[in-house]
Parts: sequence; C-alpha cells; structure tokens
Amino acid sequence: MLGGRFDLAEIISEGGTSTVYRAIDRIGLWAREQNPEVAVKVIQPHAKMRQKLVELLHREARLLRDCVHRNLVRIYDSDYDGKYHYLVMEFLKGRSLAQVLADRQGRALSPSVSLQIVRAAGQGLVHMHSLGIVHGDLKPGNIYMTSTGEIKIVDFGTALMLDLPPQGDRATALLDDIGLLTPAYASPEMLMGKSRAESDDVYSLAVVAYLTLTGNHPYAERPADEALNANLTPAPPPTISSAQWRVLASGLALNRRDRIDTVGEFVQRLARPRWFYRWCG
Repeated sequence: MLGGRFDLAEIISEGGTSTVYRAIDRIGLWAREQNPEVAVKVIQPHAKMRQKLVELLHREARLLRDCVHRNLVRIYDSDYDGKYHYLVMEFLKGRSLAQVLADRQGRALSPSVSLQIVRAAGQGLVHMHSLGIVHGDLKPGNIYMTSTGEIKIVDFGTALMLDLPPQGDRATALLDDIGLLTPAYASPEMLMGKSRAESDDVYSLAVVAYLTLTGNHPYAERPADEALNANLTPAPPPTISSAQWRVLASGLALNRRDRIDTVGEFVQRLARPRWFYRWCG
C-alpha cells in the first residue's frame, strides 16, 4: 500500500524514471464511490536526477490540480509517504494515439477522425492556455483515446507558465537539465530555450494533425531546429482541401512569426468544412 491509502493493483507503464500503476483508493472504497480506481505515478527511488524529477512531479500537481476539463486527464494531488514521491490522477481505460498509429503501420486516419482528435486536444489546450499554462510536450503518446470515446491530453510534466522569461525560470532550467522535451514535436523556440507561448502548442498540435492525416511526420521525425536549418518543407496531405492545408502549414511554420498564434484559431480554421471555403471564395 502507498501512503496508507492506495493499493497498487498493476503496472500501466514503466520508464527509466517512474512507474505508473492502476490503484484502488481505499478512501474511495470506504466512501462507496462508484469508481475508486486511480492512476498513480511513482518516482523510482534510484532514478537518475531523482531530486529534480521529484520537484517537477510536485510542481505538476500544484499547477494542474485545478485545471479541470473534459479533454484533460484529471490531476488530483501529489504526496510523499516517507519513501516514495507520487502523483495521483484519473485512471483512463483505452489506448494512446501513439498505440493506435503504431497498429496502423503508417496508414493515415480518416480526415474526420483526425479532425475529431485535433479538435478535442485543441479544446483541452485552449483551457490550459486560459489559465496561463502551456503544455510543452504534446505528442501522440500524450493523447489518450478512452474506451468510452473521449479524447484526453495526459502527462503534464513539461507544463509551464506562459509569459515567463526563460532565464531564471526554475521550471525551465529543470526541463533543460532532465531533457523531458520530445524534439520531434517541440517547436523551434522551445528547443532554443525561448520564452513560452501558445504557439508552441500550436506547432505540436499541427505536427500531430499532419501525422494522423498522412501517417508520416512532416519533417521525417527531425527536430524543428534541424528542419529549419535544412529548409525542409512538408508535402500537402491529399485528403484535405488547399484552404485547410494553408491553415495546417501555418501551424507547422518553423518561425513563430509565421505561425498561427492560438490553438483556438488553428482548430477553428482547420475544422471548417470545404463548403465554407467555397462560399467565402
């Protein structure tokens, strides 16, 4: 039992620094809650750079526990039981988008399914941004498709406050030290350590959109800064209109000044039906 409260039932996932368990909340059982299941992320006692990981874990809980939205996994709290530092969150049944795409072996999703995923993830990001938080590591592995048809963003370990200078920001320094960013999905600005902006999440969401629409990464899995230096240009997906491609290409722009500023605008314009563009000329 963890913290005198959580019975660890089975391992959901395991990495080099932490393990995520399905657990039963004993207080939930005593209160006769309909679903006492939770997910618990435990920092491994001998993980490399453990103290910095512990700091990020508790910061994640503080930052996100009041960030409640249907498209975000619910973060309940974090704690320390004298041996283990852990984060308690909503337990989800389903699969990650990464698992779904891996099973398709490079075959694209239908445009309707792709846009459904992008719209739902986008709504979650818009809510985070309304609270002044940028996710910073959106990727297929952090988008969950539940067994009940919901789409939720998970893993907020890289979430940061907007409009803070990168120099002197403790959270940014921790991320740089630990290397939690996923280079193939991070914006050029994040890779270069610039101040965070909503457009960083726009870039990541656009990469996910392109991947689901084509089955391929827009820049062949290369980090954005390398793609910028190599002057790479992605090919338009054949299943969307030219107007939608202009929106997606703007989201994928490797210079922030050329990118759509907000996730809300990106999703709204990308999801517009073909007739809208024909009617508007």
